[in-house]
Amino acid sequence: MTCCLLAGFLFAPVTETKAQVRKMSTKDLTKESTAVLYGKCTKTECKWNENRSIIFTYVTIAPEEYLKGDLGSGAVIAIPGGRVDNVIYEVSETPVFTEGEEVVAFIWTNPAGKNLITGGYQGKMKIEKDSKTGKRFVEGVTIEDDDQEIGKQSPGQLKKVSLEDFTSIIKGYIKQ
Repeated sequence: MTCCLLAGFLFAPVTETKAQVRKMSTKDLTKESTAVLYGKCTKTECKWNENRSIIFTYVTIAPEEYLKGDLGSGAVIAIPGGRVDNVIYEVSETPVFTEGEEVVAFIWTNPAGKNLITGGYQGKMKIEKDSKTGKRFVEGVTIEDDDQEIGKQSPGQLKKVSLEDFTSIIKGYIKQ
C-alpha cells in the first residue's frame, strides 16, 4: 500500500499555480503602474539588501519608448530573488529578465522609491521579432472586452499583438 501511494505521488501530474498574484489584464497593469516602457534589457545584477536578508536582481532596461511615466535613460527595476555567490533566493511569481531581450515592462515605484514590476510575472511581456518581416510582436497580452477587435481574438485570452497595436492600446488606457 505504501509503495502504491508513493508511486501515485511520484507520477501525479505537476500543475503550476499562480495563487499569490492577482490576475491582471493589460488595462489593470497600465492603470496601476507608475511607468510603462518597452526597450532592451542591458544589465542584470544580483545583490543582497542592506541587512542581507533578501537578494534582489536589479534589471536595467534601456527604454526605446515610455508609454507612461519616465524613469530616465536606464530604468533600474528591483526584482525579488536571485543568486549571490552560492546562495540562491527564489521568489515565486516574479519575472525573469535576460540581458539582450526586448521587453515591455509595467513598473510601479513603491513609497521607498524602489521600482518594482507591477503584477509579478504579468508585468513583463517579451517582444519577439518576426524573422521574415521584421515586425515586432508583444506576447502575453490580455485584451479587454472593448479592444477585442485587436488581434480578432476573444477578450481575456493571452495573445500576441503587434507592438504598434499594443502601444496604441496602452495609450488608449492612459487617456481613459
